[in-house]
Parts: sequence; structure tokens; C-alpha cells
Amino acid sequence: MRNNQKRIILFLTILLTACILSGCWDTNESERMVYVQGIGVDYNGLKYTIYIQIVNTSLTAKSEVRGDITSTKVVVGHASGKTLNEAAFNLYASIQRRLFWGHLSFIVFSEQALKKGDIRATIDRFDRYRETRYSLNLYATKEPLSEVLKSVPPLSLAPSLSKLGDPRATYEQRSFIRPLDMREFLIAINEPPHEAIIPYIRLAKNTWETETTNSSPLIEFAGVAALTKNGLKLMAPFKNVKGLRWMNKDFKREELSLTKELSHVSLIVWKIKMKKKPIVKDGQIQFQLSLDVTASLSEIVRPEQLTKIEKESEKLIKAQILATYLEGLKHHVDIFRLSEEAYRKNVKAWKEIEQNGKVPLTKESLQKITVTVKVKQGEKQKLRPTI
Repeated sequence: MRNNQKRIILFLTILLTACILSGCWDTNESERMVYVQGIGVDYNGLKYTIYIQIVNTSLTAKSEVRGDITSTKVVVGHASGKTLNEAAFNLYASIQRRLFWGHLSFIVFSEQALKKGDIRATIDRFDRYRETRYSLNLYATKEPLSEVLKSVPPLSLAPSLSKLGDPRATYEQRSFIRPLDMREFLIAINEPPHEAIIPYIRLAKNTWETETTNSSPLIEFAGVAALTKNGLKLMAPFKNVKGLRWMNKDFKREELSLTKELSHVSLIVWKIKMKKKPIVKDGQIQFQLSLDVTASLSEIVRPEQLTKIEKESEKLIKAQILATYLEGLKHHVDIFRLSEEAYRKNVKAWKEIEQNGKVPLTKESLQKITVTVKVKQGEKQKLRPTI
């Protein structure tokens, strides 16, 4: 009797173990799938065209033996359709292995697609798909999408470390335009002023050179694009929106070159305390901006009074902020998200004044800009010329 019980227990143990071991029978081997790093979305008036960038994963996890690693970093495929989903399935017709979308890190929209308002269809498509995540970075461009997606980082770096795939790495060194992922985009367009600012990118011309003549151009952040859920409102180059960098809520580091007689002076701004204050007056909302800026002296050729450098820096930052605000007004864009500030700090006044979720802004709405610059150090040297 006891022997029979032992046999039954042993049989059940083996059976349960076999069930556990067979739990992965239908999984796909990682080396047998194709990984999508980024996509581009275009529209030509009749059809959507989707571009996908698939990556060489051997460059992401380099082996010690280099002989089996192909030199190809990325491959770009494209297909068209009446909808984005149809375009994607038309692309499946020529792909050789299953596409895995779990590593998708960015989406680039053409100017035509944004004007059409296709960002809604794209977000809806990828928000519903189980493999994609809310950490997708969003970009706008006027360049051919096939060329943008062919751009790869130099020095045999993994494609995932490109400016599009990992934009926050360079943002730590230069905080011009803050990268925006899909989660932040959805928050921005669903809260006042129902607009979002994403980076406008282009191919850098003759910036970096290698020993090969067929090296691809690199990506650079060239400006900003302002979007609503219905489409594109503004695409501006850096020179028109220089003041936006001083209003980034997670500012890290930026350069400020002074002008006129102080053109030989350059500062590194590394800390900003920024406040937006809405003021209700005569049934209208006006705003005051105040910035406490901390900087270090990065370049100075001849001696100058420190107070003069600080005063000229304050004037320049203030002028750039005002010019950027007026550039937004020309295109009916609340580029500093002042409506959100009024909504959060005085929702009662906001409800009485808002139009389509925004505070109507004029030139007079920005009542006052106060900038205080403090130069605290001269990097390794003192606050005077080295020679």
C-alpha cells in the first residue's frame, strides 16, 4: 500500500514538473524577431505612408567576438495605406520575420502629416497596441522621413543611443528644447491650453566628418512645433524661440553669449528658479514672470565689471523671453502655458475668462518680466581673463 502511494506521489510530481517546463513552448526566440526602433508618419493627401527603422541588435549588446557582427546598423522600410493600420499590414507583406514593437522609442511626424492632424490617428493606433509604451518620444520634421530614419550615431554606437532614441542624454548638456514623450503629450493636450510643444528636428549639414565618404548626416534639434489634437499650429526655428529654453521646468544647462560691446563674454547658465504669477484685474488675467538665474563665467577675453555682465545678461534673457512670447501670439499659441498656470492657481477666474480651454492672450497679458542673474563662479579660474 505504501509503495503504491509513493508511486502515485512520484507520478504526480513528474507530471506537475512537466507542465511547468512546457510553459514556454510557444514563445518566440529573441534572435528570430526583428526589432523596431522608430517610425515615421507621412501623408500625401491621399494615403498614409509609414516608415519603420529596424535595428541591428548585435550593436546593442556587443559580443567579444567581432567577426559575426554585421556592419549594417539600421534598415528602413516603408508602405502606404488608407489608414495607418492598413499601411502597417502592407509592410508586413514584405518583412522576413515577425516585427517586435516593444522596443519602439520614437515617432517622427512629417509637416504634412501634422497639418492633416494625423497625430490623433497615430497616437490612437500605438496607444491601443499592447507592445508599445507611453515613453515614446515625439518629433516633427520637414526632412524626408527615409533620410531621417537612416541617420545613425557615429563611432559604432548602438542605434538606441541616437539623439532620437535617447534625447535626454544631450538635454543634460544643452537644455534648448525639452523632449516630450507620449504620456506628457496626452497630459498637455488634455489640460489648458490644450497645446503641446515637441522638438522640430532636421539633418545636420556638414557638422561632423568621418574618414568614409558615405557617412550619413546626424540629427539636430532645430526648433519647436506647437500642436493641438487637431493639428499643427506653429513650426519655428531656434532663432525665433530662444526664450523658450529659459522657461523649461527641468532646465539643466545652457549657453548665453552676450552682444554688442560684451560680445567677447560667454556664460553657462546652470540653474533657474522660475515663477509664473497670474493676476486678475478688471475681469482680465495678466501674468508676471520672475526668473532667478545662476551662471558661471565660461569665456572672457578682457576685463569687465561683473555687475555690467549680469545686467546685460538680464536684458538679453528678458528680450528673448518677450520675443518668444510674441512669436507664439502670432500663431495663437500659448507657448509658455500661461493658461495652465491660471487654471491651477485661480480656476474660478479662469472659468469666467477662458475660451476653448485657453485664456485669451494679448501683448499686454504679459505684464512684467523680472530677470535676476547672479554669476557665482568662473569655472576653474577666477572671474577675470586667464591671460
